[in-house]
Amino acid sequence: MTSHSQARAGRQSESSPKDNDACCDPLLGSDGAPIIHLKSAETPREKEKEEESSTQGDEDENEQGQDEDDDFPDGGWGWVVTFGCCIIAALVNTVGPCFGILFSRFLKDLGTSSVNVAWIYNARAFTLSLTQLLLGPLVLELGWWRLAFCAGLLVAFGLGASAFAVSAVYLLFSYSLMTGIGSGLEVGLLFTIIPHYFRRKRGIANALMNLGISTGQMAGPLLISYLQGLYGFCGSTLILSAIVLNCCVGASVFHSVEWHTKRRRGRKKSEAERGLVPEEEKGALKAAARFFCHVFQNLKLLRSPRVLVIALGSSLNTTGFLNFLMMAPFALQAAGHSLEESSWCMSVFGLCNLVMRLLVSSLTDWPRFSKRGCYMAGTALAFVSVITFSFLRDLTWAKVVMGLWGCGVGSFMGIHSLIMVEYVGLEKLVSTLGVCGITNGLCFILVGPLIGVIRDVSQSYAVSMWALSGCFATSFGLWLLMPLAVACDRRRERQREAPA
Repeated sequence: MTSHSQARAGRQSESSPKDNDACCDPLLGSDGAPIIHLKSAETPREKEKEEESSTQGDEDENEQGQDEDDDFPDGGWGWVVTFGCCIIAALVNTVGPCFGILFSRFLKDLGTSSVNVAWIYNARAFTLSLTQLLLGPLVLELGWWRLAFCAGLLVAFGLGASAFAVSAVYLLFSYSLMTGIGSGLEVGLLFTIIPHYFRRKRGIANALMNLGISTGQMAGPLLISYLQGLYGFCGSTLILSAIVLNCCVGASVFHSVEWHTKRRRGRKKSEAERGLVPEEEKGALKAAARFFCHVFQNLKLLRSPRVLVIALGSSLNTTGFLNFLMMAPFALQAAGHSLEESSWCMSVFGLCNLVMRLLVSSLTDWPRFSKRGCYMAGTALAFVSVITFSFLRDLTWAKVVMGLWGCGVGSFMGIHSLIMVEYVGLEKLVSTLGVCGITNGLCFILVGPLIGVIRDVSQSYAVSMWALSGCFATSFGLWLLMPLAVACDRRRERQREAPA
């Protein structure tokens, strides 16, 4: 073996310097002398060791590539979790988006002004959004299924209490506060848990979850209108609260991911079974300290231009979407259409929203699919649809435009969490949702009542819709700036790494 190495050294010394740089022998130094001394003879056992060491490197590389995939069940119990998400998504979306169908007749009988109606609805949206800031710390303390179970109870209890409302102020407590907190936690969990269970099939799982959201938006108005025709406001709201209580059934399947990942399946006791928080860190004061520390860390993400564009764009789109959804039944009834006809318009929106959510979510698994392009196209379509709807009086054309608006909303809401994962990563998803909750809450509490004031001053739903369309236009402009935001973040990262 020594003579063989020397012969190779002789051949290398005769080659050109260029060849030496391109084809240097890893066993030789710069002067051609061996830097690793090999024995002249090898035993069979030593040959076996060499073969094992050569194959060990390849095995380590393969294991390293598989480790990331093993962190995601990508099927199995993940589909059960997805079904639970569908149940919760369908039930929660009969409470919020169906506000106009659920309370329009009751609030009209009370003579409630548009400003007060806007305050009730947007106070709930504000509470829902702000609650998502607390999602990360609460998941750490309670786990997924306990938090989802308690949130489902709160939504059902708040809706049941709303059945006995005697004034608009009462609804601020029962509907806006109680269902807002519960719905905020449930919605945050839905957008968080799916990406943790899936990687390669994340788009399909997200599409199925969006199926539940759109089912609630599509079937909810018809169900509420039917129940109110039979049992009146109080009876129908109580029945609806009992139906919503099935959120607890969906929450019962929210196991910790560690129970079902391949790498941890062989362990005697998983981290989830040992507890989410180590025993030495448990206690009320330490829990409170962790809680506020997590909230503060979430707020620090606002220094990132990428997160800022995502948060503001998402907030403006959500504010425009939900406020128009609340306003449309009132506008249709003001135009002379019945509550049942208004319900059918909302169901058309729900159907088109469902189709588009399923389509865009499934397409996200295609490598060439542009999530940013889809998000911006949906925002532009929603803007045009709201402007067009404000000029319509015919019910047939109103249904057509509501369908187009549903396609636009489905295009950007269908990839709401997936576009966050693309720009900030899975590890920052929960924190980014919390930051979006803050900006959502501020938009709802500032823009929503302002739209109500415009409606009361102008005595026109059309004027308030024009103002509402500005939310979509501003969001579109912000997403145009996303490439600049990404470049700014990368420049900051290079500057931080430069001294090291």
